[in-house]
Amino acid sequence: MTAKHAVVIGGGIGGMCAAGVLSRYFERVTLLERDALPKDAAHRKGVPQSRHPHVMLDRGRRELEALFPGWGDALRERGALNFDAGVDLATLQPDRWSTRRRTGRVALCASRLLIESVIRDRIRSDPRVTIVEGVEVTDLLPAPGDSLRIAGVSARQVGAQLTSHIDADLVVNCSGRSSRAPQWLERLGFPAIECEEIDADAGYSTCWYQAPPANQRPAHWWWKGVFLNPSSQPKRPEDYYFALLLPIENDRFLLTLASWGGRQLPADHESFAALCARLRSPIVADALAISKPISPIFHRRGMQNIWHHYERWDGPAGFISVADAVCAFNPVYGQGMTSAAVCAQILRELLGEMDPADAGFPASFFKRQAEFVRQPWALSVARDRQALALKEGKAEPDEGFGGPSWERIFREGADDPAIAEPLFDVINLNRPPESLMTDGAFLAAVNELLQRPPLPAADPDAITAYPADPIAN
Repeated sequence: MTAKHAVVIGGGIGGMCAAGVLSRYFERVTLLERDALPKDAAHRKGVPQSRHPHVMLDRGRRELEALFPGWGDALRERGALNFDAGVDLATLQPDRWSTRRRTGRVALCASRLLIESVIRDRIRSDPRVTIVEGVEVTDLLPAPGDSLRIAGVSARQVGAQLTSHIDADLVVNCSGRSSRAPQWLERLGFPAIECEEIDADAGYSTCWYQAPPANQRPAHWWWKGVFLNPSSQPKRPEDYYFALLLPIENDRFLLTLASWGGRQLPADHESFAALCARLRSPIVADALAISKPISPIFHRRGMQNIWHHYERWDGPAGFISVADAVCAFNPVYGQGMTSAAVCAQILRELLGEMDPADAGFPASFFKRQAEFVRQPWALSVARDRQALALKEGKAEPDEGFGGPSWERIFREGADDPAIAEPLFDVINLNRPPESLMTDGAFLAAVNELLQRPPLPAADPDAITAYPADPIAN
């Protein structure tokens, strides 16, 4: 089955993944993007998040490879790094350094700029896809004589008043967390879409650095990345912050300092370095001392988790919303790009089974998409609910992955493969969290752990400054 024309709203990673899928099933795909798109890896206004760290999780790497064969090799050729968080990331838990252990789950580390650029090169080379830049969509258009079907969009050049109509057999909304689609649909008389929001008032600051050559780094710099968790026994203001250092192409790295509850973020290089110097380990400050800052300090707030429940909504034929236009997560958890790739694959599967002109196509898609997005949603909101409880002086909710029981499982089970391996798969979105409840080996190991007395909390001041280098297996 090949339909005639699909319109994609938004040229970010979600939109490009969707366009890559649609070109297999439609004669023409028109991708409408508000920004002027760079020819290479460069920042653009519509993606403020591009200045902050990104990682393509193991699931996302595999899904993108299925969408764009050879994509991973092309990214690595331009400097991306393979990254196994179990062995390449020096992780300071609230009470100790994590044991290094190969997980077999390979992520890709690169700047968002490079990741987008490599995917965009694939889309630009697709003869069925036309990218139209500098265009904003202003409305959805109902089909003549059929108010229950969308048949195109109204669009205009950015800054212009005159609009034009673009007809489409399917409109795919990939315009991100700031999507106006719910308002467009309400103007056409459709019911409001239920929206769920969890906002822990998170924020972070990021700086880009040029690292020294590998042969000029000290012996304790064996790692590719660093993750310093907040302290479990905070005594000082800086104990509430976490630090994430991730490598990118060309011997550079991005360093992010983040916290929840509206805490103040460093505004300049001096205050940024000063906060790093007060963290629980000198590992980050020591890296900065021999690296060169190559950017201003970039800030980000407004990172709430938002889920527009299209799967509970009765809407028109001929229209779907995809990826973070439906469910946007706190980006600090690194799930967005992987989720976009998975949602595109869900669309691909359904297009292989149903005619997109079928009135039931949108509902079927929204249902399948919701079954997936509730997985990263559960992971993202668990930590944010913890932060909200702390801010409001309430007991931590002992549910999902954020409660005290799960904290203990993560902390004390990290060195038990029967516990750690399934958890790595959940974090990489390779399996849903609820699958753990039917995993006999996992449940047996967790039950044994929880029947033991809890390990005594370590004195945060007694934690060694640097993690050990040996690999467990």
